[in-house]
Amino acid sequence: MVPLVPRFPAIVEKPPMLVRGDRVGLIAPASPPTRDDIAESVAHIESLGLLPVLGKYVHEQNGYLAGSDTQRAADFNAMAADAGVRAIVAIRGGYGTMRLLPLLDYEAVRRDPKIVMGFSDLTALLNAVTARSGVVTFHGPVGAHGSSWSGVARTYLEAALFNDQPLSPAGGARPVVPGRARGRLAGGNLALVAALVGTPYAVPTDGAILFLEETEEAPYRIDRMLTQLDLAGQLSAARGILIGQCTKCTAPFPTHSAAEVIEERLKALGRPAATGAPIGHIQAQWVLPIGVEAELDATNGTLTFLEAACGPPRR
Repeated sequence: MVPLVPRFPAIVEKPPMLVRGDRVGLIAPASPPTRDDIAESVAHIESLGLLPVLGKYVHEQNGYLAGSDTQRAADFNAMAADAGVRAIVAIRGGYGTMRLLPLLDYEAVRRDPKIVMGFSDLTALLNAVTARSGVVTFHGPVGAHGSSWSGVARTYLEAALFNDQPLSPAGGARPVVPGRARGRLAGGNLALVAALVGTPYAVPTDGAILFLEETEEAPYRIDRMLTQLDLAGQLSAARGILIGQCTKCTAPFPTHSAAEVIEERLKALGRPAATGAPIGHIQAQWVLPIGVEAELDATNGTLTFLEAACGPPRR
């Protein structure tokens, strides 16, 4: 029997939009950042007219983790509980965020909604916070992802964080299975979405528009992860699927390409689906609000946001 697939709450709250001068917490929930990573993140937050606040443990290192699980969770929880902090941004991804999921203070985010942003390994945290706190989170750049804080990427970023109106429609994807679908946005990094299957923190794909991206995974591994999601019922539960970029997803031996593997699986599903959206480990990535109602027009390769991602500024 295919297990029940989780879905987001019927009502998802919007965090207040940012205004210049707001305080932004910088945390390291995954791999340890370098001093350059931290300095770059501080500079990026300041460039938006915001005030960076470093987590207590961002300089810690525990092997391949940025401190112990308790320390990394404590930084998130402290920022979530601080009414003066209006956003929480990860300095970098890497590995380790899913270890924190049982330790996070979801009620603090529910009581005082605020922007939470990151991507890649942060996929686990973002979807868990939206599902358990009922607050929109943001699949967007980490602090040290330099190219995503300038140029057109900065336009995406500012439109998402400093705005209490629906974002402009996003285009540029290629159709795989034509059609339209509506649902709440869910997803992120394919490896994390697959790794959470069968846990209490599985990504809520039921009735969702599921978006996925990946980097440095061989095509056969992408096939395996998509198969895992398919067997768990998480792909068929989604109303539509939007694939971002699969950067450096090659193998040193003759094989199907990542694009061929993905298109084969999407066509077999028969859900409205498109690929090639600017999502993932790229220079100019869309900022996608997880939990927001959206419409995927796979025929024309567009994503339309049906509601705002942020509410009015906090008074």
